[in-house]
Amino acid sequence: MTAADRGLGWPGQPGQPDQGGAAVSPPGTVGDAAIPEQAPQRADWTGAPAAGGEHGLGWPTPPVPRGTGKHRSPVQATETGVPAPGVADFGPSDPRDPGGTDAAPHLVSDGSLDTPIARAARAALAARGGPAWPRPGACRVITIANQKGGVGKTTTAVNLAASMALHGLRVLVIDLDPQGNASTALDVEHRSGTMSIYNVLVDGQPLSGVVRAAASIPQLCCAPATIDLAGAEIELVPMVARESRLVRALAGFDSSGFDYIFIDCPPSLGLLTVNALVAAPEVLIPIQCEYYALEGLEQLLRTVDLVKSHLNPGLSVSTILLTMFDGRTRLASQVADEVRDHFGSVVLSSIIPRSVRVSEAPSYGQSVMTYDPGSSGAQAYLEAAREMAHRKAPSA
Repeated sequence: MTAADRGLGWPGQPGQPDQGGAAVSPPGTVGDAAIPEQAPQRADWTGAPAAGGEHGLGWPTPPVPRGTGKHRSPVQATETGVPAPGVADFGPSDPRDPGGTDAAPHLVSDGSLDTPIARAARAALAARGGPAWPRPGACRVITIANQKGGVGKTTTAVNLAASMALHGLRVLVIDLDPQGNASTALDVEHRSGTMSIYNVLVDGQPLSGVVRAAASIPQLCCAPATIDLAGAEIELVPMVARESRLVRALAGFDSSGFDYIFIDCPPSLGLLTVNALVAAPEVLIPIQCEYYALEGLEQLLRTVDLVKSHLNPGLSVSTILLTMFDGRTRLASQVADEVRDHFGSVVLSSIIPRSVRVSEAPSYGQSVMTYDPGSSGAQAYLEAAREMAHRKAPSA
């Protein structure tokens, strides 16, 4: 018995003995008997002869899943996997792919695709421009105040101002915080020794001499704050009418070139904040959607009432903006509901969510409106600014 008879070893070449010494019959014969030329090849999943049959293996080529971008008609896959000439290779979501599982993207009214990237692009275009918003009959001066730190006063001042400026309004931001964060966000020089709001309050310099244009947004200006302003609280104490230094500076300033003036306050109820409350008829209070923010609100409202009764009879809380809203917590929703129940229509419908982009923007010397206009924070501030622009001032 040969090795081939025992199932051992490999067959040799036709007509040559195998490892056991037996000759191998040529194809088409078994010993002296002739057999048909070749058995029919197995059909693959398309009904065509199996590709493996060309190599004598007789196994069909496994079907390629439809909708994966590799779907082809039955004859075209070569041994290397490269499509034969004239065969299209459709992507996984190409609507032309007959095996595609993804539906074609929908079209919106302007004919553009409704995809996440397209939606972000449209949001960015809306934030960076569009139809001009209505201008107020006279320049509106709004103080943004809250003695609690970290509630978004500077962020609100900068991004509301940027949103309005990008939609045709002329805006001035007065930075009354010694930290100078609003000046940083608007990319305005505020090193120590620079002419700033400190010189206006303490030295009596005209406000027009310290106003600077913002770097990246036309029609947006800033009166910067330097670290020198930190000593102004003490230097103002012996001065006559120390609470009215800023309102006098604004009285001598030609505000006809501006539609809005936002005054960004420090996180305290000192003389700088009192000066801001005396100088403006409107107060905007940003309220963080947390319990601690409500605790300090009572003291702020008491200070507003004191200033109104003794120094500025026309003062009123015209706007409240809910900031740093975290929809994952029940507390945030409860705080928002309580504020709306207590203040009513004064609270803006727009709510500012927590946003990483809003926090990142100042490190690049920008507002979020120019840094990432398609982000959720930018869109929220855009809606808040639009809402304010279409509201009339309380005295109007």
